[in-house]
Amino acid sequence: MIVQLKKIINYYRLVLFICLPLFISPIHSIAAEKETDPLGFVVQAIRPDTQIETNKSYFFIETKPQETQVLKVKVKSTQKDPLKINIFVANGTTGSTGNIEYDKPTKELDESLKHPLTEFVHVEAPEITLENFEEKIVELSVTPPKDSYEGIKLGAVVFQSVEEEEKTKKQTISSKYQYKIGLITTETGEEYENAKNLQLASAKLGLKLGRKQVSAVIHNPEPKIADNLKIEATVSKKGSKNILKKQTVDNARMAPNSTYEFSVDWGIDAIDPGEYTLNVHAQNNEEDWKWEKDFSVSAEKAKKMNEETVFKVESPDWLPYVVILAIGSFILVVVILTIRNKRWKKMVQERAKKRKAKKAKRKKAEQVKRKANKRVKE
Repeated sequence: MIVQLKKIINYYRLVLFICLPLFISPIHSIAAEKETDPLGFVVQAIRPDTQIETNKSYFFIETKPQETQVLKVKVKSTQKDPLKINIFVANGTTGSTGNIEYDKPTKELDESLKHPLTEFVHVEAPEITLENFEEKIVELSVTPPKDSYEGIKLGAVVFQSVEEEEKTKKQTISSKYQYKIGLITTETGEEYENAKNLQLASAKLGLKLGRKQVSAVIHNPEPKIADNLKIEATVSKKGSKNILKKQTVDNARMAPNSTYEFSVDWGIDAIDPGEYTLNVHAQNNEEDWKWEKDFSVSAEKAKKMNEETVFKVESPDWLPYVVILAIGSFILVVVILTIRNKRWKKMVQERAKKRKAKKAKRKKAEQVKRKANKRVKE
């Protein structure tokens, strides 16, 4: 019986060993394909002769005033179905999280940025269609302005499927899948990640996504990247050393000729009207900056901010009655327990007295009995 049972177990083990890959392999294969290729196509930069660093996967090219050159990108479909792709050039800007972003501009570019990349780099075919696993070459025309420029121009070539773009427009919150190839142009080829002249442009109070925040608007007026920044900002009442709010960030980056609204979250606390001071300390391996800026909050502004924020503590009208009832119930329970405790102690004491009296009576009875027995013997 035991031998037969072992044979059956070994048989099922063999079947499981043979069939398990059939169930696992396709799932892993599909997951890996989707993870590495979520858009149905892949892109590759074809490095030109003007490429300064040939080991980079992005474009880092040397330009000359009004001298046109053509950049090429290989785009290949990884699916059978036809696919439409939108292609555009985006300038490098500093996002609210302290990263360099390459998206279609939603605000005006910084005044210090003259001749942005989007001004002299143009995509020859802004929309292409790829058929069954088809491959195409996308060309970009680069014609710098006649005036020489210092530092770098920073941006990216962005590739996004039309279907994915339509999904993004319809969804309030979505994951935007794009391929971005970095594009840096320079006339000098000098170091470009060592910006030194950061400035605190202003301090302002506002709402971001319904949250009360004090923003330190940091300006990078140089055509260079400010890299690996550690920033700490504190807010206090003017003339006071007591810090009301504090915010820090590590490894922040600022794009050339851009501003960074570094925000100090105020939380659920109400903002009182008055005079405040914003202190900001920024540093990296190259430089160290310290700034101080005063700002005022009017009674009208404070009221508006406190009312419009979605992050606030609001108590319903019935809450005070519930609190009073809860406190009254608690007091009542305490009184009842105190009375019961006194009664219980009194009861215990009375029982102890009775036991003591019975013991004394019993002892006295035994003494009388012993005396009586002694007389009888005599």
